[in-house]
Amino acid sequence: MLKWKKHNFASIGAGVEDLTDILAGMSGKNRIIKFVSAPTTANLFIRVYRDAEQFVDFECAKLTSAAPLLPMDLPLAEGQLCKAGFYVSTGTITNSMFAIGYEEAS
Repeated sequence: MLKWKKHNFASIGAGVEDLTDILAGMSGKNRIIKFVSAPTTANLFIRVYRDAEQFVDFECAKLTSAAPLLPMDLPLAEGQLCKAGFYVSTGTITNSMFAIGYEEAS
């Protein structure tokens, strides 16, 4: 079953990367991140890290109504942490929501 976690970012300025701890690997639960959702805004980039390794740096403007989700296959082992958020290249972005879809098997 696909589950969703989301986080709202109030305001992010130019040249700033704003991340939040969005999901952690847990004992007895095989979590796999399957999708990322974000607004289709120019100058805004999705960033996803597992522990200290960056897995996603994707321009949000490339998401469309025909393809609103960025597919992924990122497993989280016990103790691994997924941080996700945005980087703004120019301007200021306000009230942006980030969401991940993940599956969890015992």
